[in-house]
Amino acid sequence: MAMTRAATDVGSPTVLDRLVEHLRSRDVVHDGQERPVAILWTDPKQEWNGLAATLRERLGEFVTLGSYDPHARTGPAIWIRCLVDRALNDPQLPPDRPPIVYLPGVGRQDLRAGDDCRDDIKPLVELMFRGAMFLQPNGTDWTVFAFLTSLRGLGLDVARDEGTVQALQGALAEVALTPVSQLSDKPLHAEDFDRLLTADVIRDVLRWMGDPNGTKARLGENGWAAFRNRCRDDLDFDPETNADVVAGGLLADGQDGWELAWERFKESPVNYPGIVSLLRRSRRKGATFAFGEGDRWPHINDEDEQTLRSELTKLTSLAPAAAREAIFRLEAQHGRRRTWVWTRLGLSPLALALDPLAKLASSTAVVMGGGTPDEAARAYVDRGWQADAASWEAIAAAPTGDEKLIGDLVRTLLLPWLDDSARAFQAAAERQVLPSAGSQPAVTADDDSCLVFVDGLRYDLGRRVAERLEGRGCRVTVGHRWAALPTVTPTAKPAATPVADAVNGQGLGGDFTPRLTDTGKPADAENLREVMRSRGYQVLGDGMFDAPASHPARGWLETAAIDSLGHTLRIGLARQLDDELNRLAERVVGLLDAGWRSVRVVTDHGWLLMPGGLPKVELPRHLTESRWSRCAVIAAGATPDAMRAPWHWNPREWFATAPGVACFRASEEYTHGGLSLQECLTPDLLVERSGGTVLVASIKSITWRGMRCLVEASVKGSGVSADLRLERPNGASVAAAVKPVESDGAVSLVVGDDEHEGASLVLVLTSEEGQILAQRTTRVGEDS
Repeated sequence: MAMTRAATDVGSPTVLDRLVEHLRSRDVVHDGQERPVAILWTDPKQEWNGLAATLRERLGEFVTLGSYDPHARTGPAIWIRCLVDRALNDPQLPPDRPPIVYLPGVGRQDLRAGDDCRDDIKPLVELMFRGAMFLQPNGTDWTVFAFLTSLRGLGLDVARDEGTVQALQGALAEVALTPVSQLSDKPLHAEDFDRLLTADVIRDVLRWMGDPNGTKARLGENGWAAFRNRCRDDLDFDPETNADVVAGGLLADGQDGWELAWERFKESPVNYPGIVSLLRRSRRKGATFAFGEGDRWPHINDEDEQTLRSELTKLTSLAPAAAREAIFRLEAQHGRRRTWVWTRLGLSPLALALDPLAKLASSTAVVMGGGTPDEAARAYVDRGWQADAASWEAIAAAPTGDEKLIGDLVRTLLLPWLDDSARAFQAAAERQVLPSAGSQPAVTADDDSCLVFVDGLRYDLGRRVAERLEGRGCRVTVGHRWAALPTVTPTAKPAATPVADAVNGQGLGGDFTPRLTDTGKPADAENLREVMRSRGYQVLGDGMFDAPASHPARGWLETAAIDSLGHTLRIGLARQLDDELNRLAERVVGLLDAGWRSVRVVTDHGWLLMPGGLPKVELPRHLTESRWSRCAVIAAGATPDAMRAPWHWNPREWFATAPGVACFRASEEYTHGGLSLQECLTPDLLVERSGGTVLVASIKSITWRGMRCLVEASVKGSGVSADLRLERPNGASVAAAVKPVESDGAVSLVVGDDEHEGASLVLVLTSEEGQILAQRTTRVGEDS
């Protein structure tokens, strides 16, 4: 079956879209490390060079090693180093993204060559340690073929013969602009890629409409004449005698062959820059359109956006019920615009923000109730969390300049529901207190499982992380736990660790910190980690590798910065949450790839987030020993008029808690410490690889014969391969070839370069997906 340019969903990503996603996904903050200052993309055979110009236009942070041309963001290594260090003002790079540094003709091993490193790239070597590398999971450079076929890339079925690989390389520019969905439904051979290079009048007319002079020059005299003929035959249009605005009108009308052109534009509008401005210039004076008929005219969509802004502005003074009904009406009118092509081009931001607003309006129609905390929890897990997710998603979606408008609408809908639900929950908690120390199952790790602690992973965020992980092919079991009271980190974090049984509480003190039973030391992060180590837990994130150090193993990792970002950014946290959740999902997948059989994600507490701040309630300072935002230690002998709750670590000690969602201190946008479902009910995620046969592998022995490594392994399952990697489990491969483990468990590997003689290596056994099943350190020439 031939590849065609049939109409697809407006949201169908192209190969280029997916490449950009993969490149930007390397912007991950690992535990105990700074954010990468740059993403280094090595390409020793210059296979990707044909896309450099396209990527430069698409990505403002894209920089190329080459001849000095700052306008094209191309230059020598020392110039790139200055750009990365933000020592140059021209060209200006996006301040919120690390530069993507494309290195044609440079391989990862070239940068690691030490004293033998080429002089022209030596200024970039140090960036390997401050930045991130865009590499395959096995540490090798991404080839075009590997990216298209690897399960960690696009997972396409491409023939491996030399003719197909050459045809793919020759058609790379066209492959990049092709929707992945059109490539994923069949095996791909040389003729499929060759077909992309044949004359395509629809593609070329769209390129001409966006850049008439450039397209004519690119086609050349003969190509231009052939192009004119095809336009006259297929589209009844002559680009030589008809103006581009005529083509704009024909494209919007979509008659005859022009409908195919419109569908192609919808497939990937970012690949045809200039079309939007052309359509604006092609608008017909005096033409009228009914509401909702702007799917082909950007200026009509602009007018609809302004109408929506005016309507939303009127809602901020309404009562919640009236505002809710008005939002439903606006959603019915404007929701369809999210399917229009203008949304993909960023031209319908308010229509996008309306989606979570409508979900928030629906989710806040019913107050969360329940006669007991567990009944309230069931209602919240069933539907209530969706209101919290919709609230921050609406804030995050607010267009620049409309942040206050969207924030005011969120406040109108959310605050009454939040306060009423919190008061109902507090009443339930007075009738039946929440669990104290030892009264709910402990947080523990199974064999070869890693516990991941995330400070402030609210329940709705846990659900969103689960969705991301399921999209990455993981199986996620979503549970929940009650946080320790009060819901502040000093009290709640120890309860979310596997050594909670080593902690106890005497007096509340001023900071709600319990102590270790054996030593009397504060149960803070470092002291808790020390107890974990003494019990055999492998604590990650402090310079150790992610891979299990032994089998069986139990791990502990603290990651992400949700709570600290909330206290720092307040309402600005909403815009950071998507990135934080993406990084968390990437971190969890990385642990599975490193060899952990499962990952359990836990947290200490949730939080409240309110545009404009939460209401304040008075609690005189002289009646307290310490007063936090939502909780306070009551002074000896004082009897303030405030709700009280027992301390998790010593139920004989009671603290004051603010009513509803009020605060004891000046109203705050982000806070926690009180009693609400948002603060007290936390997610408990168990993440595993989904489906397929469970592979089990272990390394019995390693024997060296010169540069040859003889391995004896035990393997249950098929598709297990062995590799030798430099210095660490995810380091660069130094084996001449990765070899499959034979049915009897034997495999022989050869170190591909004499320069590694005596080097410290890691032998890894991996699945077909690249997951590390077993690993052992070794040194060339030393048996183990």
